[in-house]
Parts: sequence; structure tokens; C-alpha cells
Amino acid sequence: MIDLTIPWVESPFFESILRERVLTPDQERAARQYHERGYLVLEELIDEREARKLIAEVEPLYSPSPTGAQSRHRLQDGWRNSPAVARLAAHPRVLEMLQLLYGRVPIPFQTLNFPRGSQQPGHSDQIHFSSLPARFMCGVWVALEDITAENGPLFYYPGSHRLPEYDLYDLGLQAEPPDYPAYERAIADLMKARDFPREELRVRRGTGLIWSSNIVHGGTPISREGSTRHSQVTHYYFDRCVYYTPMFSNRTVPEFQLREEISDIRTGELVQQSWNGRPFIARSAGNTRKRLELADANRASRFREAARRIADHTGPLGRALRSGWRLIRSVTAGSS
Repeated sequence: MIDLTIPWVESPFFESILRERVLTPDQERAARQYHERGYLVLEELIDEREARKLIAEVEPLYSPSPTGAQSRHRLQDGWRNSPAVARLAAHPRVLEMLQLLYGRVPIPFQTLNFPRGSQQPGHSDQIHFSSLPARFMCGVWVALEDITAENGPLFYYPGSHRLPEYDLYDLGLQAEPPDYPAYERAIADLMKARDFPREELRVRRGTGLIWSSNIVHGGTPISREGSTRHSQVTHYYFDRCVYYTPMFSNRTVPEFQLREEISDIRTGELVQQSWNGRPFIARSAGNTRKRLELADANRASRFREAARRIADHTGPLGRALRSGWRLIRSVTAGSS
């Protein structure tokens, strides 16, 4: 069997891989639904008390600004100031399921909190977040209150995750600077052309939704004025990948706008990036993008070993450096 560098639940060899895995009936059902539909619902992730605590911690963190990345309707990376947000982002049940679905260690790296429905047009997360190898990214949305038809439930198109990862260049749209509204219109036309069914998510407080990076989703209009729809989205990458932003990249050339400072919410530490475990070199393309070269694994290993020996002052190079340092000290010892 060909070993493709994509998540096994999105592999064309899914059925063969599934037969080789030792899974419980529940795990097999979850994997099959994710493969076929691109999403999975997890019920009762948190209880009402924890949901209310999270809402209370986040409330003072919203900006009074009406629009923008940080506004009164959206808070990015609240995990830095709210322990409750960070706990939900690293929920053990979520991490366990993501490990099962993707076969790699999940890395929560960004949170978004909303006090009301986003009313966002359809899009796929991969236009904002992608990886090399591809598709090792997903989102998890959690309802912090009951979701009804009135307060702007999520919508999504099951099966749309199987489409190619389209960027602005693929769609023939203005890319420099990116015309994002045109992208949203193109995605809406694509859903109609392919006749994907649209579903809405109306669930109880504490329910979570895992979605594939490429599934098209958004927020429906709020039909009852003033209604809230408190929720949290956490975005996850996976280990042994390179992370980048397709909307500001040109994958045809290829040149990538890398996300070089991805922090793991669980530790706050920067994530070591690689291509399937292989080191890489990123060279400037003369703009905000970079071109990637895969480094020779053996050479990189030898370099790391040499660096360790220098640090330990062992080996010929370490001894030479120590001798040079002693010579410098002897020459300068009498100077004032």
C-alpha cells in the first residue's frame, strides 16, 4: 500500500487502513464519519458550570471596537489570559480523538471566542491555516450555551472536505492583495455547482464539533435581535509539519508565508517544525514569503552532534576552540 503523507482518515486507502487498525466500535464509527462527512460531534465536553465560568472569564477581555481581529464580538487567543479557555483548548477528550483521527500529536495553537453568532460566509479553514504535508490542521467549535435557529447556528457542507485545497490563484481571483470577499463568493458558487447539501448545527451547551481543515462552513444570520451565542473555537496543527498561510502564499511557484512562531497552548512554548520529521531551510523570496528546501537528514544529524560536542567541549573542534581561547587569554592577560 502507498504511504501517503496525508491524514489517514482522508486517504483514498482509508478502508484498507481501517481494516488494519485495532479500534473499538465507537472509534471505527467516528473515523468513518469523519472520512465520509468531514466532521464529528462530541457531546457533553463541558458542563454548565464550566461553560458559565469560561464566559465570565472572557467577558472583560473583549475589545470595545466594533470590528477587527479583536472586537466586542470576537476575542483571539484568550487562552493567554483565561485559564478556562486554555483548559477547553487542551480538553483530554478532544486531544484523544484528534490523535486517533490524524495519527499525530495534536497541537492547540489558537483560540477564538465569540459572544454571538459570527454570521460568517462559507469558507474553509485551509485558506487561513495549512500545513506541509497537507491537511494536518483542524478546528474544534464548542457551544457555551444552547444553540437554536434564532441565535445564528453554524452551517457546513458535509463531504466538501474532499475537494482540492483551493487558494486564490486556483480560483482565478486577485491574490496580491488578496480579494477575500471574492473568495467567499467563489466558494458559495462552488457549493451550488457541486450540489453539496448544507446542514446546520443546533445542539445543547457543552457540545463540540470537530471539522476538517477543508470542509466549507460558516455562521447563519441571527434572526432574533440581541441574542447571544457564546462559543469557543480552537485551531489545531499536528506535529512534524511546516505551518503556513495559503491566502498570502503562492503554492504554484511555490512561495509560502510561513507561520514560524506557533505556540503550543498547553506549554506556551514554540513548536519545532519539520516536514515529516525532516529538517528544512527557509530562504527569503524577496517578499513576505519564503522558499523551502528539505535539508539532508544525515547532514543535519551530524551538525547537531557537532554542536553538542562544542557545547560539551569534547572532540577535536571543541579542543581547538578551547586552545584558541587559552591563547587569546594569555596574550591579553597583561593589557590594561
